[in-house]
Amino acid sequence: MAQNEHPPFIENIPAYAVGALDAEDSAALESHLKTCVSCRTELAEYRAVSESLLTAVAPKQPSAALRKRLQSRLPSAQKTIRPRLNWSIGRVAVGAAFTLLLALSVYSILQVRALQLQQAQLTRQIQTSQTVLALLSYPSTQNVPINVNESVSGTLLLDKDRNIATIVVWNMPLLQKDQTYQIWLIDPQGDRTSVGIFRPDPGQSLTTTSITSTNNLSDFVGIGVTVEPAGGSDHPTGSRIFKVDF
Repeated sequence: MAQNEHPPFIENIPAYAVGALDAEDSAALESHLKTCVSCRTELAEYRAVSESLLTAVAPKQPSAALRKRLQSRLPSAQKTIRPRLNWSIGRVAVGAAFTLLLALSVYSILQVRALQLQQAQLTRQIQTSQTVLALLSYPSTQNVPINVNESVSGTLLLDKDRNIATIVVWNMPLLQKDQTYQIWLIDPQGDRTSVGIFRPDPGQSLTTTSITSTNNLSDFVGIGVTVEPAGGSDHPTGSRIFKVDF
């Protein structure tokens, strides 16, 4: 048979001559045959041989299984398998890397947030401790006992001259997430003025909180603490934990 300078097409000519070439490769070969004389000659020779063979034996249609095996061995069928496998592995690798990166990012954010909360808690404790030490050093500071029950007790440090007060109390009950403790100044008429909210720190038996007020503490006769919804209330609505007269 004649030599051909187009190996990709000449390899498919035998299968095309007997009708065993798939539709995609058949279309490509037919397009090439329009412009290639040598390939047309090659096809004519194979067809002549095929016709001779067909007339020599009774026609018999190949089984579907045999036809499928033959088509799977063609070069065009082999080429379509590898890219799909590689693409699947690539997608799995990218997905795994993205999942790992996302998990590390979430973990880092949680760690930073936990450190920030610890730092804020420590800062509050230091500031309150400094206020307590300052109050104890003032000769005019009053130490008013806080007696709630056998387990909850403490002291109110009060300096009316400097308009400063700090509550130091042991074993305050922990609250629900939607609750807070609210501090009220009580005037001679019994009206309450809010001067702040606080929550005990988990794991700490001692709770200290400073009271800051734009009003003069000398205008009030007592301090009370109630349980209120998170964020506080305009007036007392929950149960009273303790009340201190001064």
